[in-house]
Amino acid sequence: MKVLLLHPEDALDKCSTQHWDLVVDIARAPRETYSHWSRETGCPVVSIYDHAEETEDLYRLRGLLQLGTDRVVDRWGIDWWDVFSLEIASGLQRLMLVQRLSKKLPANCDLYSSRPNSAAAALQRILGARVTNLSGGLHSVTRRLRRYCEALSRLDNADLLQVFEDKFDADHSIRRRFSVRRRGLTQPAVLLPSAYINVSRTALSYAALLPQQQFMLVVARRNGYLATVPPNVTVASLTPYFGPTDQQELASLRESWDNLKTSLAGCAAEFETAEAAGLLGTASAPFGWGAAVRDAWLRFFASARVTTCLSADDSNPHTRIPLILAKRQGISAIACHHGALDFRMAIKANHADLYLAKTEMERDYMRRICHLSPEKIAVVAPASPQPRALQPEARRSAPWLVFFTEPYPSYSWRSDEVYRDLLPRLWSLAQTCGLKLVFKLHPFESVRGHRGMLRRLIPEHEHQIEVLAGPPSDQLWNRIQFALTVQSSTAVECDVLGIPVFLCAWLRDPFSRYVQQYARFGIGQVLESSEQIAEIPGLLKSRNEKPLERQTASGAIGSDELEHLFSGACSLPMASNG
Repeated sequence: MKVLLLHPEDALDKCSTQHWDLVVDIARAPRETYSHWSRETGCPVVSIYDHAEETEDLYRLRGLLQLGTDRVVDRWGIDWWDVFSLEIASGLQRLMLVQRLSKKLPANCDLYSSRPNSAAAALQRILGARVTNLSGGLHSVTRRLRRYCEALSRLDNADLLQVFEDKFDADHSIRRRFSVRRRGLTQPAVLLPSAYINVSRTALSYAALLPQQQFMLVVARRNGYLATVPPNVTVASLTPYFGPTDQQELASLRESWDNLKTSLAGCAAEFETAEAAGLLGTASAPFGWGAAVRDAWLRFFASARVTTCLSADDSNPHTRIPLILAKRQGISAIACHHGALDFRMAIKANHADLYLAKTEMERDYMRRICHLSPEKIAVVAPASPQPRALQPEARRSAPWLVFFTEPYPSYSWRSDEVYRDLLPRLWSLAQTCGLKLVFKLHPFESVRGHRGMLRRLIPEHEHQIEVLAGPPSDQLWNRIQFALTVQSSTAVECDVLGIPVFLCAWLRDPFSRYVQQYARFGIGQVLESSEQIAEIPGLLKSRNEKPLERQTASGAIGSDELEHLFSGACSLPMASNG
């Protein structure tokens, strides 16, 4: 049996000169793509993600990650496995899928891989089979260079600068030489750490609830800055607080990490496979910049009077580390999430004294899916200035059909194949409804990159399609007649404004159950296949208007209680994780 493992960055036509008995895509593509590829190759073509078991996989992953806790802890109480393991979680999930795939393949099968990758290395180890790589040498180097050039061509100038800084100045050793540290910060303030613009927006939306309370937005990466901030918020860069790191400590941490890898490989088959595939090795590289980030936050805490740390992303190391440090120093530690939901709460340790859920839907998800203790959750809707919801008649005459995009490669989707399936259907729908087709981009995407995709896939209509970036404006909301997305938090905003929104459920993340949670609370209408896009005009006609009111919970706390919490009242130093 000849089995081809197709790398996410390779197209099947590059490997179609041979006969295959089975093709397994290490990425994901729409059903129509695999049907087409199956007809072309004359064999089944499937995705490795067909083996996903949704939230059950999250719980298995959490159990695996817990095996490594308390083994690489520094003198400040930071467990570096706790910090870095979230960076390799998706790789571990993929290896779990590889193990399931291995049970359906004969041990003596002939494995081929379009290029070297961890999934192929894992299968080779599990089955004891030989893997033949179809690319290598000069061809592989040339393709890698071309891929980098294509990726860079899709980025705007600001994104290019951020990529350069992340790649070549991760520890801020260059930038800190040209930065000036603020004078001692004597006024008590709530710390808002950020590394991304969406995190900053969410943090500031909570600051806007308490105009008399002082907040400080401290930005660890260029992408965290906003053009305007509320008057009760000051902005500072973390860069001036970076400095040299203790090389002896780094050597000790790396030694402990190596011992941990050996231990993990001996206690779980998944980690044995991960180590053999090189996945655990890649996680040791961040120690240098991780310690630099920790030390920078320590210097900041020493120079400021922080009453509370509110982290709007406790998964990213830049904003997880200050939350942990605050907790260890007896400073009130509060977390929230910049999106509608956060599935990572099901796999990571919780370091916050309190988690702020924006809606009852989010609180239900935290309790039911992520198993967070109810006493750790408070419902607090952030300030969210939005235009007044249009009356149904006015909404039905709005001129735009808007598709809110998401970073599909983050869910392992083949982005071009997703749009190859979507674009003709969306264009046809817009023409049927007499609307302008508009793409509102996720913050991780660029107009340049999206325009390039449109020119490749639908060149005859590219100039008639609008592409928008940046935060949603009042004009955008008021021009939308109806919208589509997959699982973006904009579905919640559409629901609040009375905008009909349709969820492309066939493109959902394979583990998080976001779409199912939206449906559980009546947010959006679920479409199970791309063919159903053509049914939207009929679905709109039969749609019953719902009352336009924001979701709230009977237990939502008020502004007085929130002010009390941000004063440091919920500090529970050294309490066990929830």
